[in-house]
Amino acid sequence: MKKLKIGIIFFIPLILIGCGGTMMVKAPSQQVKPASSDKATIVFMRTSFVAGAIGVELFETTNGDLKLIGGLAMGKKVAYQTTPGEKVFMAYGTAADFMKANVIAGKTYYVIVRPNWGTGGFAPTPIRGDKSGEYNIHTSDFKDWLADTELVEPGPEVETWLKENKQRMEEIYADYWQRFKTKTPEQIAERTLNPQDGQ
Repeated sequence: MKKLKIGIIFFIPLILIGCGGTMMVKAPSQQVKPASSDKATIVFMRTSFVAGAIGVELFETTNGDLKLIGGLAMGKKVAYQTTPGEKVFMAYGTAADFMKANVIAGKTYYVIVRPNWGTGGFAPTPIRGDKSGEYNIHTSDFKDWLADTELVEPGPEVETWLKENKQRMEEIYADYWQRFKTKTPEQIAERTLNPQDGQ
């Protein structure tokens, strides 16, 4: 019986890791490349040990169509290039949550993906380019987040995972996006990455 309990303890985290721990690979270089002149780079970081065994999938959404950015395990970061303009991003762990963005080409932006006690999911939260807000690039925490996270990039399993899970994720998106839209303008502003947040 004791062996069975030990087995269950080790088995459950493996289930919960999800694609965040299986479809991403360590980037050849740990330096985040500057954004190109026609694209914006958004660096998503995850550092909290809270719910660390749960995998988080990241998506860019366009009118309900999901583009998989990749999985984000605890202690990792991913640098994603996208076209400039208004965007919506979704993070999914045990629930979905969203961040809006308005980004400029040639700029690099930062986002902390943190546990959200209200939903049981993970909230992609803008890191401000000035000293406003709890999360901004001028804090010592930000420097630690950059230094202590490993840069990863999508591996060969990304497309396979999306094909197998896209319909389920689209249903999750539809449900949670309606909930997100009920937030107040102030709450949505807190979850919006602004042009001036770029570096």
